[in-house]
Amino acid sequence: MRDDMDHLMARLAATGPERSLEGLEQAVLGGVAHRRDDARSARALAPVRAASVGVALAVGITTGAMAAAASFSQARQVSALSGAARLAPSTLLEGAR
Repeated sequence: MRDDMDHLMARLAATGPERSLEGLEQAVLGGVAHRRDDARSARALAPVRAASVGVALAVGITTGAMAAAASFSQARQVSALSGAARLAPSTLLEGAR
């Protein structure tokens, strides 16, 4: 096992790099600068994002409250013997008369 590892390491040392390292530093620095720009943009847009979430929340609460108020204003009496029980299984099985 040790001989195999030594052989593999010697073969790896004999081969050269697969690609040149020219421009690697510039590529890394360019990536870092790009990430900084993205972070700066995200920080600049944070208030807009918070405002849009607040507006969406307000619209949702308002719509829900209006729907709830509309459903509470209509008094419904549903019992087994009332006329509002049109979806009871017995009426659905009878069909249209």
